[in-house]
Amino acid sequence: LLIIAQDILVDHASYPNDRICRNSHAFRPLGLGYANLGAMLMSLGYPYDSDKGRAVAGAVTAIMTAEAYAASAELSSRLGSFPDFPRNRTSMLAVMRKHRQAVEDIQKFDSGCPLIETARQAWDEAVALGELYGYRNAQATVLAPTGTIGFLMDCDTTGVEPDIALVKY
Repeated sequence: LLIIAQDILVDHASYPNDRICRNSHAFRPLGLGYANLGAMLMSLGYPYDSDKGRAVAGAVTAIMTAEAYAASAELSSRLGSFPDFPRNRTSMLAVMRKHRQAVEDIQKFDSGCPLIETARQAWDEAVALGELYGYRNAQATVLAPTGTIGFLMDCDTTGVEPDIALVKY
């Protein structure tokens, strides 16, 4: 749902200058991210700087990114790919396959992470859909600093950062 909403905004947003506007329409970059990752790890009892914490964070990131690109490919099947996709098809699909392969690296941190198989399946689907339809968006996710919006959302932690304090006012 958020990928669809963000894609709609590409055509209805205002941009600071013509160059940024042209680039945004040519590549249709989006910025899906997450907040409260640190709080989730704490609630699971995983230290932020631990192998288990890295494995869960890696798997959540892999699933989020794969699902975002799968949604982008589904949009592409109906609305067409981003204008520069045909020129970038080979390299973009190679990058998507590298993302899929990187899921296997999560096991180096924690071979028992229960999300690894879900991440594999999500990336298999994202790659397969991209091969069929291309992608509507050259970029779908971002790991941006989300402090302000995270606080407005009443998150305990923002973006990918650990908790800034155990007591907040």
